[in-house]
Amino acid sequence: MGSRFCLFLIILSLVMALSSVGYSAPTEATSEQQANSTSGLHDPDAKVTSPSKTLKNPGLGYVTLLRHVHGILNIIGWGTLIPIGIIIGRYFRHEFPIRCDQWYSIHAVCQTCGYIMGTVGWAFGVSVLHSSSKRSYLPFLVLGIFIILLTTIQIMLAICVQSKKESGERRRCWEKHHHVMGYVIMALIIGVIFEGINAQRHPKKWRWCYVGILSGLAIVGAALEVHRCYKLKLFKQAMKLNANMYSPST
Repeated sequence: MGSRFCLFLIILSLVMALSSVGYSAPTEATSEQQANSTSGLHDPDAKVTSPSKTLKNPGLGYVTLLRHVHGILNIIGWGTLIPIGIIIGRYFRHEFPIRCDQWYSIHAVCQTCGYIMGTVGWAFGVSVLHSSSKRSYLPFLVLGIFIILLTTIQIMLAICVQSKKESGERRRCWEKHHHVMGYVIMALIIGVIFEGINAQRHPKKWRWCYVGILSGLAIVGAALEVHRCYKLKLFKQAMKLNANMYSPST
């Protein structure tokens, strides 16, 4: 039931994203130019604002608002929830370092919500691209499509292909593929987010904000990794001590 619900949410997010691809948001200069041209008909002395001056307007325009929503959704969805799901899947599945019986549900919720938010954020990015004259954003958009495609394949394989058994050759092969693809997707996501930050109005503030998020996640992951290694070392020492204790004396 949970897998079907996740699949439904994924399909719904893709439909919402694709439905907004054809929508072209008005540019920031359009409304200003129309207002100036209209006023110019009534007032001969009125000055018509050029598009270059309009784009330099420090006010928060509609396209800028779309760009901000695009950045926030991608940072929260792709850049925060997805790595949280990875951390939960790695460190809360087994006895070392911490065992959580509900780890799979939490992992699936984080990944699904991150996927949905990231896909909707990508749709906002498409709207920004339609309303912007900067075609240099096109490779950035294509890379976003590639990430969505890889993530969709990853989730579909997790829902439909993974073995229900915790052991076995098929299970080990699937886990290896799942882990490798997950880390590749995460590396691409981080690179795309930092590249997209450069397109924001105040990239330095955005960059430091996301660096803070990544630093927090890295500290948590490093602490859990150290704790896992420490508990695993103690467990191996205890096993070795028990083996020596019950071994027959010569």
